[in-house]
Amino acid sequence: MTAAVVKTSDGWALEAGVLVLADKGVACIDEFDKMSTDDRRALHEAMEQQTVSIAKAGIVATLNARTSILAAANPKFGRYLISRELSENIDLPSTILSRFDLIFILIDEPDKIRDSEQASYILGLHTKTIKPEPPFPPDFLRKYIQYAREHIIPTWTKEAAEKIKEFYIKMRESSKSADEESFERSPIAITARQLEALVRLAEAHARMLLKETVDIEDAEFAIELMRYSLSQVGRDPTSGKIDIDIVSTGVS
Repeated sequence: MTAAVVKTSDGWALEAGVLVLADKGVACIDEFDKMSTDDRRALHEAMEQQTVSIAKAGIVATLNARTSILAAANPKFGRYLISRELSENIDLPSTILSRFDLIFILIDEPDKIRDSEQASYILGLHTKTIKPEPPFPPDFLRKYIQYAREHIIPTWTKEAAEKIKEFYIKMRESSKSADEESFERSPIAITARQLEALVRLAEAHARMLLKETVDIEDAEFAIELMRYSLSQVGRDPTSGKIDIDIVSTGVS
C-alpha cells in the first residue's frame, strides 16, 4: 500500500506502493476494511503528512504520497444497520475515518423502479442488447483532471471565504447548550479539520470547472457536500444533532 523493502540479487531495494505511485494523482482502493494492521499504521502518515517513511534493512527514506484517496469499504455485518452508529458498522479505526474529507453511506433499499432499471441494464449487457457508452472517453477524463490539478490554481473571492466562515461559525454555535454545565456533554458539530476540508472541496469544485477564482457557487457546493456527509455519518441518534466525535473518536 505504501512502500516496502524487497530482497534482490544485489541486496535490498525499495519498492514503492500504491500511494507513492499515485503521487499527485488519485488512488482508488476497494475492500478498504480488509487492510492489514501494518498498512493501516502506514496510512496515518500518508493521509496526514502526504509522505511515506520507511526504515528497513539499512534503507531509510521518505517518499512523497501527495495522493487523493477514494476508498470503498464493506459494512461489518454485510449490510449497513441504520440502528447502529458508524463505528459499529465499519471495521476501521476512527483515526483513519476522521482523515477523510467526506464519508458517504450507500444503503441497499428495495426500490421497484430503480431495481427494474438496474436489472434491465445488467441483463442488457449479457444479452448484448445494450452497448454502454461513457459520457466522456476515459483518456479525455484523465487528461482533463491532470490539466485541472496542475494548471488551475484558483484564488478566493472575499464572498466565498465569508460564506465558508459563516457556515463554520454557525455549525460551531449550534453545539452550544442552553447552560454552561451541559456544554461539556454537548456534541461538537464541526472542527477545524472539517473547515480545511471545506477549503479543499471548494477549490476542487473551482478547478473542475477550470475557474480562476473560488466564488460563492464553489463555496455553496462544498457546504452542501459537507452537510450531507455529516448528516449521514455524524448524527447523534439520541439528540438528533450533528456530533463530529462519532467520526473522530467513534463515540458520541
